[in-house]
Amino acid sequence: MSASEQTLPIPTVVKPLVRPIWWQVLAVAALALAAFNARTAVTAVGAALPEIRTTLGLSTTAVALLTALPCLCIAATTLLVPPLRRRSGTQTSVVVFLGILLAGQAVRITHGQWLLLAGTILACCAIGGLQVLLPAVCRQIGGLHTAALTTLSASMIGAGAATATAITPWLTTIRGWRTGLGIWILPVAAALFLWIPLSLARTTRAASPPRAPRWRRSLLRSARAWYLTLFMGLQSLQALSLLSWQPVLLRATGASAVHAGALSAGSLVVSIVASVVITASCYRSTTRIGMWMVLTTCSGGLGLLGLLIAATAAPFLWAALLGVGMAALAPALAAIPAHATGDDETTRLSAMAQGYGYLLAAVGPALIGTLRDITGTVDWALAALLFFCLLQLVFAALAARRPYSLDATTTV
Repeated sequence: MSASEQTLPIPTVVKPLVRPIWWQVLAVAALALAAFNARTAVTAVGAALPEIRTTLGLSTTAVALLTALPCLCIAATTLLVPPLRRRSGTQTSVVVFLGILLAGQAVRITHGQWLLLAGTILACCAIGGLQVLLPAVCRQIGGLHTAALTTLSASMIGAGAATATAITPWLTTIRGWRTGLGIWILPVAAALFLWIPLSLARTTRAASPPRAPRWRRSLLRSARAWYLTLFMGLQSLQALSLLSWQPVLLRATGASAVHAGALSAGSLVVSIVASVVITASCYRSTTRIGMWMVLTTCSGGLGLLGLLIAATAAPFLWAALLGVGMAALAPALAAIPAHATGDDETTRLSAMAQGYGYLLAAVGPALIGTLRDITGTVDWALAALLFFCLLQLVFAALAARRPYSLDATTTV
């Protein structure tokens, strides 16, 4: 054996992550429950907002603040998630945010306006953390089935929002708004019941990935990352505005509280079905992600236009179109792991898209409430949402252009 052969480094064999079947089943169930809780705390407030305002005597400013809090808190929290995840791990971070969500929902139903706001802040901060972690969780436990788990998480987000929108008005009418909001503590407790043993389980860890190139660590310089961020922000503006105000907007057109809640829940059911179809399509080809961004945006715009010019003509059609529009979250979520390499970059891209995106989205709910109170009609609010939908279409078209990777050729 020559001297050169003796000095050759011995290659390191990295064993794949070993996870027992019970861990995989528990992880999928825990992921589904965590995603289910990623919207309920927000949609429940919107569904019971008239009763909350009447009971607590909330001013216009307080209502605007209450509806803007979700976006602001989500945006503030998402930017802090990557360092927390690096320090504590993905699963432990999920447990922390679920615990904060449980505490926030308990605090806000106790007594008074300030505790309502404080509890809402805690709950929305927790939702922000969960939303950033979900793509990384899907990638971490899914492996080759990441797209399928992304479909599951997007569907469960919609299922939670639809369930809260449908059940909260009914419970509020029967037992009051505190019961209508408090019931959503139960699924959070169930999620914690699954995630705590999951975070304590010991499995074989894979070796750390090689350090990313310098340009990859600067996502703020990537034009495509900003297209995804602005698209995420504008679709979140639309979705959160409708989640907070759709029942109220429909009631302003003459629908009863129960009928408005049913139509809003119907929109979310449509969004669940559309999310499954969209994510399954994106699983087969990532080049379809941009196409679905454009199509969902157009559908949401048509639904808003219908509510603006003929609200009572075809309410079920408008609700269905808005549901497809809210399914824009599915291609937005699918784009994050598709454009990133590794769990760390997935988390950072998710934090950027949702952090800066929700800062933009915070404009929506507050603006809708302000325009409605100032003008005494919902027409200007719908017109504002339609304008933002046109901007969303622009960035959907930009994000749909090739190439699809966040590489150095896309930096600005």
